[in-house]
Amino acid sequence: MNSTEPARLSVRSPADMVAAVPYLLGFHPDDSVVVVAVRGRRVVFAARGDLPAPGADPGPAARHLAHVVARQDADAATVVGYGPAARVTGVVDAIGDALTATGVVVLDALRVTEGRWFSYLCAEPSCCPPEGTPYDPASSQVSAAAVFAGQVALPDRAALAAQVSPLDGPVRLAMRRATGRARLRLAALTGRPSSSSAESPVSRAPADGSGPHVKSPVPGDGSGLGETVPVSADGPGLSGEPLVPADGPGLGGEPLVSADGPGSGGEPLVLADGPGSDGRSPVADGGAGSGGEPRAVRTAGTAAVRAAFRRQRRGERLDDDEVAWLTVLLTHVAVRDHAWSRTDGRDEDISLWTDVLRRAEPDLIAAPGCLLAFAAWRSGHGALAAVALERVLSAHPGYSLAVLLDEALRRGVAPSALDGWPGSDDGAVLRRRRRRPRR
Repeated sequence: MNSTEPARLSVRSPADMVAAVPYLLGFHPDDSVVVVAVRGRRVVFAARGDLPAPGADPGPAARHLAHVVARQDADAATVVGYGPAARVTGVVDAIGDALTATGVVVLDALRVTEGRWFSYLCAEPSCCPPEGTPYDPASSQVSAAAVFAGQVALPDRAALAAQVSPLDGPVRLAMRRATGRARLRLAALTGRPSSSSAESPVSRAPADGSGPHVKSPVPGDGSGLGETVPVSADGPGLSGEPLVPADGPGLGGEPLVSADGPGSGGEPLVLADGPGSDGRSPVADGGAGSGGEPRAVRTAGTAAVRAAFRRQRRGERLDDDEVAWLTVLLTHVAVRDHAWSRTDGRDEDISLWTDVLRRAEPDLIAAPGCLLAFAAWRSGHGALAAVALERVLSAHPGYSLAVLLDEALRRGVAPSALDGWPGSDDGAVLRRRRRRPRR
C-alpha cells in the first residue's frame, strides 16, 4: 500500500542503496541485476532482471536497457548485481559500459553476495574493503524508514506471484459451483447456450489463442535484462523524492519499462480516444466490439461492476455468487471496458481485482487479471502488474488487452501517460500503431 505521505528515504551510501532496492522493487532480489536511474536527486526508473545463463552474451540486452534508461532523461545510474562474482561481474560490466556509451554516468557498480556488498568502482579499503562489507537489511535506517512508512519488501518474487495465484480447496469448489450457476443465469439472460469448453468465453476465439487476433508477447532470447520498474510520483521515495516500485521487462524476455511512450522498435503505443480504424474496438479480443453485446448484458454488467466497487469501498468482500456473476459478465467486452473505465490505482481497486482474479475460474481470469494489472500499473506497482499479466498470458496468450498492456510495459510507457484515461464517455482504448518508414 502507498502511504498517505511520501516516505523520505535518504540514500547517502552504497549500503543505503543496497538496503533501498528491495523496497523499490517490492521484494528482495536474488540471482538478479538491478539498475536504478536518477535525474538530479529523483529516482526516475529502476529495472530488475534475472542473471543471464552461464555463457550467454549480456551485451545486446545491456545495450537495450541502457537506451531505455537514457530515454528517461536520466543523468546517472547505479547498477547492483545479486549473486556470485562469476555470474554477476560480466553483466554488471556490460550494463555499465552500455550506460556510459549513452551518456549516463555510472555512480556505482555493486555486487551483493551472501550478506556482503562489494563495489567494482571504489578502491578505498577504508570504505570498500576487498573482502566486502557485511550488511543486515533489517538494521538499516533506510529499511526502518520504509517499514515505518508502510512499505513492504517481500522475501522474493515468488512471494509476489503467490499474491495473484488461484485459491484452491473449498474456495475453488464453492466458486466452481457458483460459476456454474452464473453461466446458467447468463445463458438465460442472452438466450444463448452457456459457453462450451472448446471455445474461450473470454475471446470467442479458440482457447489455445490461435485466433486471428492473437499476438504473442515480445519475445526474449534468454539473455535479456529482467524486469523494469517505472517510478511514479505518488509514493515513498529516496532522498525525499517519491518512489513507487513497478516491475516489468527484463532478462529472459520480460518487459523493459521506460517513462516515455515509444517502444524500442519505433512502434509507439498510442492512446486513442475512439475505436480503431476498422470501426471496432482494438481491444475487443476477438469479438465485435462493445456494440455487439445484448443490451440486457450491458445493463446487468454495469450494475454488477458498480455494485462490486461500492461493496469494496465499504470494506466488504463479494460473496461467491457475486464474484462468479461478475466474472462471466466480464467476458463481454462492453462490460469489461466499463469496469476498465472505473478502475484507477486506488488500493480498493487493487484489492477488488486481486480477490476476483484469485477466485475466478481458470477460463475467466483474463479480464480481472488485466484490470488488476492496469490498477497496479496506475498506482506504480509495476511488479504486481507484471505477475498479473504473466498469469493471464500463460492461460490466454491471445487476449489482446493483456498483450497490449504487456507491450506497454515492455516498450516503456509510463503510468503517468495514462492520466485521465480510459474515459468512460468515449470508451477510450489502447491502439497500437506501427510507424511507417518515410520514403
